[in-house]
Amino acid sequence: MLVAFCFLLIGLITLRWELVSLVIPLALTMYLAFLLHRPPLMDIRATRSFDAERIQEGDTIEVMLLLENQGEPLDYFEVFDGVPPGAVVVEGRDRFPMSLGRGQKAKISYKLRFNRRGTFSFDDLRVRWSDPTQMAVREQKVRARLSDPDQLSVRDESYWSDAKVVVLPRIQDLRRCGLRPSTLKMQTGNINASAIGQGMEFYCLRDYVLGDELRKVNWKVTARRDRLAVNDYESERSGDVVILVDARSDIPDAGLRQKMVDLEVDAAASLSTYFLKQRDRVGILVLGDTMEVVPLGYGKRHFYRVMDRLLAAKPGNLRQANFLGAVLERYFPTSSLIIAITPLEDRKIVSSLVGLGGKGHDVFVLSLDTFPLEEVEVGDKAAQDVAELMHRLRRKDVMAELGRYCRAVDWDPRVPLFKYLMEGRASSVHRR
Repeated sequence: MLVAFCFLLIGLITLRWELVSLVIPLALTMYLAFLLHRPPLMDIRATRSFDAERIQEGDTIEVMLLLENQGEPLDYFEVFDGVPPGAVVVEGRDRFPMSLGRGQKAKISYKLRFNRRGTFSFDDLRVRWSDPTQMAVREQKVRARLSDPDQLSVRDESYWSDAKVVVLPRIQDLRRCGLRPSTLKMQTGNINASAIGQGMEFYCLRDYVLGDELRKVNWKVTARRDRLAVNDYESERSGDVVILVDARSDIPDAGLRQKMVDLEVDAAASLSTYFLKQRDRVGILVLGDTMEVVPLGYGKRHFYRVMDRLLAAKPGNLRQANFLGAVLERYFPTSSLIIAITPLEDRKIVSSLVGLGGKGHDVFVLSLDTFPLEEVEVGDKAAQDVAELMHRLRRKDVMAELGRYCRAVDWDPRVPLFKYLMEGRASSVHRR
């Protein structure tokens, strides 16, 4: 087109009609192409579905599309799905060339992998038609409906909604975790309280007393003793756990700050999952640019509330944290187990945690060491060794100060998390 326009312009300026005549075949070709391949009226209906809407970091999902042509027949067109940024196509592709007659349907699918936590939204589909000469092109956006993959049909009255995939933080297996609340409530849980009550662990045998349930009768012992004997079980109770995520840092490298927050969020998600499975009540406090609080709760719905708050956690600016003790005492019971996940870069948060421990609160500090995350540049090795030594000495002093008032662990992110949490096994139990 550009060459033809240049020939026409030069021919008209120089009055060289032979140059103008060179444009005639091209103009004729364009006219015939438009005449023979008129842009059709496109009316594509689309339905999108996923095999899972909540996954963990690194997992894959299958995206299924059902297309139906309710307009004119399309000999050839292309469909581009609106894959969100951050998703990687691992099987198939998100661009599909096809042809559909009027009323025909087509099913297509592909797989995506999400390597980062967050909420990912899909854009509208793009449908593009072009003639064989690529001179006539028509493109339009198609908003896809959401549908159940088992009932995938564009004729269903499926709801219009934004297609989203929630990628949860990586949850580690903490079954060997030794942490538990030191103060137990009367609510039923999974923590043995060393007292007689409702539970599964055998405690002792005793004689039958009027009013005992028959299901507690030990019939084998009754036969040997020739009198009724019943089993008593160890009471299982629950406690309150507050998880503090300190997402503040003054590290200049944005990538390093994000990596630090990702590790803290993964740890908080794993701990929340563990304690909720233990039927404890869990609350969340996230410190970043602002303070975000999730009150104590339990159950599956509360699990998703906690995860939604953790997904929104971002690196924040270093701020004063001398209000931390007052906030914790205001929003959460004083008997709660406080798990602080923090790099301890702010002196104020150290003072707040020391103050909480000094008042008798049960505090466990999981301090993330950010030094192993930094990429060591090639340079003066002696200076690097001195910097690392100073960093270790400073952290040693801070951990020793915290250790006098609460349990504190220096967390090297290169070591599995459960090995550090096993150090928190010792915990006295106060029954109410």
